[in-house]
Amino acid sequence: MAIFIKNICALSYFHRKIGPLVFYSYPENMLDDELSCRIANIMDQQFIEGFFTHSFKETITMNYYFEIQSDWARGNRDMLMVSIIFNQQPKTDTEEKVKSLCVNFSQRLKSNEEIYTAFHISDINNFEEDEQELIIKNNELVKLWVKELYWATVEVTREKTEEERLASILSKRHIFLIIKKLTKGPLPLEWLKDWFQEHFPDEDFDKMIDTLVERQLIFINQIGIVEKYVLLLKEVNAERIPPDNIIEYIDEIPELIGLILPKVQKYFSNYEQKSEDDLKEDAFLLFQIISDPKMYNVLSELRNSLIPRDKLPKLISKRDLTALSRVLDHLKNNDIIEELKFKDERYIILKTNLQITTAFPEYLRKLLPKETIPVIANPFSTKIEEKERQKEIAEILKDARKEKKNTKEERITHFLENLASKSKDAKEYTNSGQSKKEHK
Repeated sequence: MAIFIKNICALSYFHRKIGPLVFYSYPENMLDDELSCRIANIMDQQFIEGFFTHSFKETITMNYYFEIQSDWARGNRDMLMVSIIFNQQPKTDTEEKVKSLCVNFSQRLKSNEEIYTAFHISDINNFEEDEQELIIKNNELVKLWVKELYWATVEVTREKTEEERLASILSKRHIFLIIKKLTKGPLPLEWLKDWFQEHFPDEDFDKMIDTLVERQLIFINQIGIVEKYVLLLKEVNAERIPPDNIIEYIDEIPELIGLILPKVQKYFSNYEQKSEDDLKEDAFLLFQIISDPKMYNVLSELRNSLIPRDKLPKLISKRDLTALSRVLDHLKNNDIIEELKFKDERYIILKTNLQITTAFPEYLRKLLPKETIPVIANPFSTKIEEKERQKEIAEILKDARKEKKNTKEERITHFLENLASKSKDAKEYTNSGQSKKEHK
């Protein structure tokens, strides 16, 4: 299972009678009394606006102390502190990202001249009716902003799954097409570079090659003194599969499942009839969907359960419903989700699940000592599991290149030399044909 750092977003407020206290935290009911008291005590020690970290035991906090204008406070200033609380050490680049989010959050509160009223919800009975309405409205607004800050921090701190990492690479069309081109067999590096620069003049070829080598998707093999060939080591494909989570709910909500199953069956009957070109374009679309954090958040939740539409807004960070609506419309238009009405409630259901698989290319598979099967890029794989897979791949390739030189290495070298020879013959034939045409 993937390692998700559990974090909590808390907003503390200095109450003029009680002192510092955690005003609101999200997810709700996750901040226990002891931790809440510790967070409040941190605020009591701060006097200068700014960002700072504080740790105790296994808990790491990133905090931003600031003040807002208030017509109801002594000195016309309210003291606040927003905290992002982690249950383990986050990634090294997390601090700057969290700081930026906290600064934006503070500026958001400062820009609203009436937001100070939100922090008087506990004393609401002491105010006039019109003031009570203002307190309730702004209290809900502050809570919404805290929730949005939480989901924004989830997006920047969550460790990406292997399928996301692969999709982020293959979602770029120039890389997607290069990988597809290499599935046919090794190609001369110079020829590949010429083709690339002709079709994608604004992209960096060397940077792309370095990325693919680093990800162990390709291998650069040198033949002779100057000739270099690019070999594809790992074929990556994105495909649609029936959503198996539907089966789990057949007994629980049989009537609802009865509505979605025919739609799933009809879609996959047509999906199997798609042409190779259509499947290729569809795979590129799926890479783009998986690489998008907001779409992936929704997809991940729908893989686990059926979700009423009114509960979906909490799954992505947003300032309004526009972002969520755009995500749902895109997924619906591309047959990823289906929206159904059942017993006066609308449900969002997976129509097709997405799967990324990796395998050795067919041409390379024939040279290996044993047949290898495609590997699913598990959405819940950890870094440790991925490293183990990479070690296995490295060992196989090490065997193919170094062990039993009298068999495997000779076969690989012979194979590549034949390709080089055929490439030269083809080039000479083309040049010869061109010369004849010019002569005529």
